Amino acid sequence: MLLKENSAFRNLFVGRVLCIFADSVLFFSLLKWLEIHSTSSNDFTLFYIAFYLPVFLFALPIGAWINNKTLQKVMLYSNLVQIILMILFLLFIPHLSYKMAYLLLIAISILGLFFLPANQALLPYIVGNEDRPKANSLLQLGYTAVKILGQIFTASMIKASFAPTSLVIVSIGFVFISLLFIKNIKPMVKMEQNEKQKQWKLIMEGVQYIVNQPQLKALFLFLALAMLFAMSVDLILISFLSDILKVGVENLSFIGTASVLGIAIGAIIVPKIYKKTERKWLMIPPLFALSFSVGSLYFITNWVLILPFFFLQGIALGCFNVTFITYLQDVISSENYTRTFSLYNMITSSMALPGIILAGLLLNKISVLQTILVISLILFIIGILGIYFTPKLGKGQEEGINLNEAV
Repeated sequence: MLLKENSAFRNLFVGRVLCIFADSVLFFSLLKWLEIHSTSSNDFTLFYIAFYLPVFLFALPIGAWINNKTLQKVMLYSNLVQIILMILFLLFIPHLSYKMAYLLLIAISILGLFFLPANQALLPYIVGNEDRPKANSLLQLGYTAVKILGQIFTASMIKASFAPTSLVIVSIGFVFISLLFIKNIKPMVKMEQNEKQKQWKLIMEGVQYIVNQPQLKALFLFLALAMLFAMSVDLILISFLSDILKVGVENLSFIGTASVLGIAIGAIIVPKIYKKTERKWLMIPPLFALSFSVGSLYFITNWVLILPFFFLQGIALGCFNVTFITYLQDVISSENYTRTFSLYNMITSSMALPGIILAGLLLNKISVLQTILVISLILFIIGILGIYFTPKLGKGQEEGINLNEAV
């Protein structure tokens, strides 16, 4: 009903999921292109570093810059520039080294830093408080569905001998359609400020806003520690598939599909229990689920057997994603939306950079299987620490509303 009755949310939803589909196709196409042309397993580590380095460096400054911009325009220009870059990549690809894929990946990553915070900051302006858990659930389900379709589509096309570069054209088409839907989101929302401030001051105020609230501070510290290791799982999977099981990296798409199917189940569950369950217990369990799924790789001899473990992990992750985003929208004040979500996006993505570097070093120094055991154990320990050190976060939305009023 929300998609049917709220046209602004419908356009936001469709524009977002189309962009996610395009990014999924592009990411796995470039990953396969790298596998075909590269000569070293270290190139995969560099691939992920290229994707996450811009997030680490620019997430907070870009979030602060967005703070006084029209949100729909930020998303529109992000999509437009992405289309232009992909077209240029296709035009000059005959003359490019395979390592130029890193530059495209860096650019796409930077553009995502404009699109995602603007998208998340816009939602509270077009959806009421009571509908936010449902809206975030729908966005998570939409994300899950198109992620599945994008991964299956890309892997299937590659297995059918389609060139990775031909799939970039598909990505261009979907980003363009996404642009058209975002253009129709009304009314236009501009993040107003009472007075102009320097970008660094805006960044520091956004961080200070989190630090001054015990619940948010504990959550973000836990999130940063968890993401340091959790975001390195894809690199471990690639090494496991190529070095241990001796299969192509496109099979990572099917594992990702199992995971996002689980995320869909988790996203469906949260709106039904969000107001009845202490939110802490919707956020901590994913660490144990991820520890279990990573540890299972030590005993697996066929990539198909990986799927059920990552499906279960996905359910826990879906609960975490919807709960965390909804909780932030409930408790943060409106003038801090973009900065807080930029910090969230920076942590969830940029912590992958040191995590990827650490995992790459472990993979080079010890065996793949030993790396699996080390990462699995660390994730389990972080989960234990999260139980003991994360404060109670309450139930429902009443506490979040009171916190906003207090601010």
